[in-house]
Amino acid sequence: MKRQTLAFLIICFYLTPFLVISQNSSQVTTKDEKSYVFGQIYTAFYYGLKDTYKPQAAFQFNQGIIGYKHMFSSKLSGLIMFDVTRTTHIYEITDTAGNSLNYEYFEGSKYTAYLKMAEIKWTINDYLIFRVGQLLTTQYLTFQDKFWGYRYIDVTMQEKFRMGMPADFGAQLDFKYKDKFLNQFSVVNGEGPFRYQDINSKFLYSDNIQYYPTDKITLKLYADYSPASDTGADKTFKSVVSGFAGYKTSKFRIGAEYSYVFNYTYTEGIDYSGISVFGSVVLNEKFQLLARYDHLDMKLIDETDNLNYYIAGFQYEPVNKFTTSLNFRYYSVGLLPFIYASFGLMF
Repeated sequence: MKRQTLAFLIICFYLTPFLVISQNSSQVTTKDEKSYVFGQIYTAFYYGLKDTYKPQAAFQFNQGIIGYKHMFSSKLSGLIMFDVTRTTHIYEITDTAGNSLNYEYFEGSKYTAYLKMAEIKWTINDYLIFRVGQLLTTQYLTFQDKFWGYRYIDVTMQEKFRMGMPADFGAQLDFKYKDKFLNQFSVVNGEGPFRYQDINSKFLYSDNIQYYPTDKITLKLYADYSPASDTGADKTFKSVVSGFAGYKTSKFRIGAEYSYVFNYTYTEGIDYSGISVFGSVVLNEKFQLLARYDHLDMKLIDETDNLNYYIAGFQYEPVNKFTTSLNFRYYSVGLLPFIYASFGLMF
């Protein structure tokens, strides 16, 4: 009875926006073209349909972003953005024999503000753009994330399963030809946004190519290479190769990506590979149907493991910039089904 009651409460909680039908759905947030503040608030409530998952039900805060952009001219702009997320990880402590030790600690807040992006952008001419600072990764965040379009529900596969860093300190040169071709070459520290450059000054080199045969089709190929900073015997280089293909119209979209990580965590013999297929259909100006399937293979030193992840649901936008979703999710690891009520606000 408890399970059915909680499921009913989730549905009632989510349906609340539907009852406020008198709101003006044509509200549009406008920004000054030269200087503006922007933000994102992504939150959710979930209920696990198996009581083996703890906590079985909880409110979540997925992302809180605040940023500022200023256009000095058509050639020069600056953008700075802060994100709020969990940046710490508690490790297990063991003795010399490998036995776990009990210890007490104060973890602090799980929601820490950090510098997500701080970019200086110089448009040299119609073909070349130079960027420097803390840059969003071209591996998945600058394109696939936007194409998926439902970050407030969940991030894309490569970010979810940590197949690369979301951002890093470095420099990038973009070469573009009209609206047909884009090549982005970057050199970054390789440690991501939470850590300083390693003492051996090893960098991560990447190249991202996007081709648009039509205004509806996008083909994308990304590759990077990063030598290990650790000189241990089991440590080696890490490299990622990924590809994406997408078709998008005003009524529906479908996308598929594949990614392979050689020597995950710079450990020789550990490779990750994953595939993600997702799509959505616009029913009208307020409703959209969406679905996604992720599959991840983890080749470890002595074994191979895999997992599947599913999302299916719909989006309702009662007011412009405020999106809500009731969606079902399933993890194959642990056989865990969930019901989510997701909420997103952009300004």
